[in-house]
Amino acid sequence: MKTQGPVVVGIDGSSGAEAAVRWAVEEARTRKVAVKLVCAYHVPPGYYQGMGMYTELPEQMEAVQQAADRVVEDALAAARVDPDVEVRGGTVDGTPISVLIEESESASLLVLGSRHRSALTSSILGSVSAAVAARAECPAIVLRGPAGLAGEHAEVVVGVDGTPASQALLEFGFDHASRRQAPLRAVMCWHPDLLASMLWRPEPPVPTRAEAWLAETIAGWQEKYPDVEVHSGVVREHPAAGLVAEAAAARLLVVGNRGRHAMAGTLLGSVSQAVVHSATCPVAVVPTQSL
Repeated sequence: MKTQGPVVVGIDGSSGAEAAVRWAVEEARTRKVAVKLVCAYHVPPGYYQGMGMYTELPEQMEAVQQAADRVVEDALAAARVDPDVEVRGGTVDGTPISVLIEESESASLLVLGSRHRSALTSSILGSVSAAVAARAECPAIVLRGPAGLAGEHAEVVVGVDGTPASQALLEFGFDHASRRQAPLRAVMCWHPDLLASMLWRPEPPVPTRAEAWLAETIAGWQEKYPDVEVHSGVVREHPAAGLVAEAAAARLLVVGNRGRHAMAGTLLGSVSQAVVHSATCPVAVVPTQSL
C-alpha cells in the first residue's frame, strides 16, 4: 500500500467536491501526508465556420481556464484549515477521467465527491467518479454519503470474498480503522438460496467452511492491529446488495477491483461499481490487480 504520496482530491466547484476536500484534509492529517487539489478541465472542439473545420476557440479556452482557476483558489482557501496539513493545488488541461487516473499513479489515496451538477462543463463527479475509481492505481474514496458518526460507533465495513484479494481490502480497512479509532466489521456475502427465498424451503445455514475461513483470516490482522475492535459475519445475500445493506450507517465501506485491465470478479469489478452507485456512506475502492 502506498503511504507517502499525497491525498489527491478531484474538485470541480460543486458541493460534493467541497465535502471531498474536507474529508481529504482529515485523512491526510492521520496519514501525515499532503493534500493535492486537482481541477481537470477540457474544452471540446468548437466549430469555426469561416474555416469550415473544428478548432478550439481561444476565448472559449480562456473562459474555461479562468473558471478552473477560481475553483482551485476557492478550494485552497477552504482546505487550509489545519496548519499541520500541507495543501497545494492546480488545474490540468485534460478530461477528468484521464487526468485523475494519471494522478493516482503517484498518490496514496484519491478522493472524489458524489453526484452533483458542476460549475464547469466537465464534472469529475457522478458517473465519472465511478469510472475513475474502477481504474485508479491507488485506493479511491467516493463520498456516496456521509460517514457514520464516531459517537455512534460507526464501523469500517470490509467486504471479503474468500480470495487472496481480500487481504488487500483488510489491510486498507484495518489501517483506516486504526487511524480513525473506529471498529471494523468484515462481511462475507454468501449467495442466497433461491428456493428458500421463494419460501419453498427453509434457509440453510451458512457453510461452516466460510465462517472458519473468515475467522482465520481476520485473526492475523487482529494481531497486527490490536487496537481495533473487530466483528465479522457471513450473510446470505448477493454481494452488492448485501454490502450496501450492511454498511447503511458505516464510517466507510471497503470493496475491491482489479484495475484498468482486468476482468471483473466476485467482489470486484461490476460489484464494486454497483456498490459505488448505491451505497449511502463513503466507499473505498481498493485495487487488487497485482494479487
